[in-house]
Parts: sequence; C-alpha cells; structure tokens
Amino acid sequence: MGEAKRKKQARKQAAWPEGDRFRGMIDLHMLAPVAAINGARIRELTGDERIPADAQISLRAFRAVVGDRAFHAGFCLGNGTEFSAIGVAVIDRLGMEAPGAPLHVVPVVHQDIAWDIVLRHLRSFTGQALLFAFPDSDTYDAGIAETAYSPDVRVFRESGEQLERLTAAKRRQIREKKAAMLDRPPPPLFYPMPGAAQEDAPWIFRLVTPAGKTIRTAVWNGRRNYAHDFPDDIVRWVGGDTIAVVQVDSPVGINRRSSLDLTHKLSNDFDGVIHWARDTETFQSILKSFIRLDLESVSPPDLPENWKPDITILTANGRSD
Repeated sequence: MGEAKRKKQARKQAAWPEGDRFRGMIDLHMLAPVAAINGARIRELTGDERIPADAQISLRAFRAVVGDRAFHAGFCLGNGTEFSAIGVAVIDRLGMEAPGAPLHVVPVVHQDIAWDIVLRHLRSFTGQALLFAFPDSDTYDAGIAETAYSPDVRVFRESGEQLERLTAAKRRQIREKKAAMLDRPPPPLFYPMPGAAQEDAPWIFRLVTPAGKTIRTAVWNGRRNYAHDFPDDIVRWVGGDTIAVVQVDSPVGINRRSSLDLTHKLSNDFDGVIHWARDTETFQSILKSFIRLDLESVSPPDLPENWKPDITILTANGRSD
C-alpha cells in the first residue's frame, strides 16, 4: 500500500462516526387501546365476515425510545406481506401514530435468532414505524419473550408504570407450561393489509476487514430472480466513495461460498458492499450467517444530499468467492 493511500485510509478510520452505536436501554411504552380498532374494524380491513364484530382486541404496539430516537414498533404473526387479523389491527394502530409514514417490516424467520433480530432493529432503526412479523407462535414467542426478561429493555404500561422483569424461575414455568400443551392452537389465517405503504427494513452491518478497514455492508432480498427492485436510496445505507452491488445467486455454504469472504475481498476496492440476494432463501442465509458471526448492526450513515458515489454491479454466480 502506497503512503498516500495509507494516509487516506487512516483519515477515514479516524472519522468513522460513533453516533450509530447504541448499547443503552430500550424503553417500550405500550400504546393505549383505541375503541375504533375492534372486531368490526378488523372485519372491514380483512373482508373476513367470520371475525366477531365484538371481539376483544389486545395489541402489542409500542412507542419505542432508544437513546435520542423515538419511533413506533409492533409485533404480530405474518410473513412480511400478509398478516394475522391481530397483525392487521397492529398495523392500523401504528398508522394512527405515524400517519403517512412508510411501515418498515422485518420478517423474522429463524426461531433461534429471533430475539437477536428484534434487538438489532430496535437499536438501529431510524424510521417512524417498525413491524416485526413472525411466521408462527413459536417464533413469535422467541422474538418477544425477552422484552419481559432482558436487562436491555424496559416496558411501561400506557399509564406510565414500569412492568417488573420476570424472574428466571417464572420464565422456566412458562416454558414448561407451553411444552406441556397438547392441543396447540392452529396457525391463524394471514391477510393482506390494504392501503399500508410497506417497505423492507434495512439490514446494515459494520465490519472490520483483515486489512483493518471498517466498512458497512447491507443485504437486500431480490424475492425471486432479482425481480424485487431495491430502493433508489439503498446505496445511502452503506455510504463511501465507491460502492459494490453484488448479485448473489445461492445461499451461504453452497459451493463453499461465504458472503463474509466476498465482502472482505470487495473491500479492497470498495468503501461499501450491498449483497443483492437472488431469492428469499439466499437473503435469509446471508442474514443468518452475518448474525451468527456477530457482525454489528448499524444505522445508515449521515451523508450530504449532493453525495454521488461510484457504483459497480457485480455477480457472484453461485461460484466459490
């Protein structure tokens, strides 16, 4: 490495912002019930007349305060594009708190890292409305249970009273009771949410390469054959003067492919790397590998409006990287 390049890299490392780091307390304030969100309202939103009009509704929807950021967050069953009847009500409730704001949706697929996914997004989210969607009750429980136990989270009633954290013994009793249940409830029906402007919540990681360079890398879900276009501002997720957008055709581990190794190699020539996964399986595989490697989740960098990086689109083609 030439001396000029070494000095330039050293200046970039020294200027790396600390503002997107957050390891403090997360406060979740329950949103007060709204009489207008009832069984009749859910019937209207879903078009399902089988839902009782007088059904009692209990929603997990909160105002989250994380450092100097405040936003609204909800939890429900869903697959990211369709949601349970209660999930539809949660979305409706969040829309009341953040009218007109896009709803950033995080599908949580893997039960073993469900809480890690929730915690990472609560710590790094910079939008106004955030929704966690879980495919089944087991994954849902894995993703929300820690809000009652974690030392990183405080939960408050709508009255302002803080809930006590459950003890380890109580947590064990709940798990034992759940394991003993023979007649588990069937999975609920999922419904599309009409009228809600939904976006995928950004997945952004920070890593230090073997050469000592610190960069951001993001992951985007192409859904199928890259048909799901990524947002116009996705390059702002990673920043830098030069950005690589790499199309990834296969899950991590196929033909010995490693997205981390690929990121390290691309970092030699680029300041930011975006992994554009061919399909949801590949997207989830990259996410799971980065989370298990304990890469730090961060927010997008602060960039000037006239920022114009050089962007290069590459293909991994499923070959060994």
